[in-house]
Amino acid sequence: MPHEDEPAKRNVALVERMYELFNTGDLSLLKEEVFAADLVWTLPGRNPVGGVKNGPDEVIAFFGGLVNSGIKVDIVQIDAWGDDTVVEVHRGYGESRGAELDALNCTHYRIRDGRIAEVQVYMSDQYAADNFFWAAYDLAPIPDRWAK
Repeated sequence: MPHEDEPAKRNVALVERMYELFNTGDLSLLKEEVFAADLVWTLPGRNPVGGVKNGPDEVIAFFGGLVNSGIKVDIVQIDAWGDDTVVEVHRGYGESRGAELDALNCTHYRIRDGRIAEVQVYMSDQYAADNFFWAAYDLAPIPDRWAK
């Protein structure tokens, strides 16, 4: 059940700040003010951006990839659940090379010591997301794809 206490309000404001900094492109402040040093961000899917990202640098690189894909994200609802959790519903949408994405998704944020420490995204249409992200990114040519 949502809470309206001060820690909950601060946590919601932190996630809103993340979106604000992302949308203005201030990724250095994201790292300094919002993300925990040991941040773990999980996006499901069998696509080029799916999987676990460890640490702020990987998440910021992932955000850059999202921008390059042309995806747009609009927050539908955001609320706190207890003193350490924020749940947010957003609409993710875009078109890339004939693949379209328009889905409502849910993201679960765990806040620790005033920073976003763990994130799990839940996709409402995983197949559409996989198709979209595969269309949005080119693979490196062979043999560069397997270069170490």
